[in-house]
Amino acid sequence: MVRNYNGGEPGTDYRTYYDRALLNVAGDVWSPGTWQPQLVVVYLGTNDFSTALNPGEPWPTADSLAAAYRSAYNGFLQKLRTRYGATTTIVAVGASPFADHVQQVVQERTAAGDSRVRYWTLDGTGLDLLGCHWHYSTRDHQLIADRLGTYLSTLSLSW
Repeated sequence: MVRNYNGGEPGTDYRTYYDRALLNVAGDVWSPGTWQPQLVVVYLGTNDFSTALNPGEPWPTADSLAAAYRSAYNGFLQKLRTRYGATTTIVAVGASPFADHVQQVVQERTAAGDSRVRYWTLDGTGLDLLGCHWHYSTRDHQLIADRLGTYLSTLSLSW
């Protein structure tokens, strides 16, 4: 949300690329037009918290990084809400070590009246992380899809 892996590429984060149709073309903008999804799933934070802060990064402490992350996450959810409207369900995914931060943002938005934002914890039990550079393997993706699908079946979606 605010930091690339290990603090690489300062000033560039997920939000840098979100609006682009072609990620490597600055200024290229994707517009959804009138399209309004029933569901948007947001799972962002692994790179923000996967390594310790390095000297020279803009956050002097882990707490200040966490505060910046929560602020940016809240702003990103607001961007989605503005873009897609009040009837789109947004599921914010939390996983260790950033799950509590995501849950806090969701609680704040819910308390402020955003009743269609939900929190889901990604349970990492049984994941092998055998994809390239400790990413999810094909097997892991299937496990996550099954778990998320079970959760989504509890929501009021009409598909």
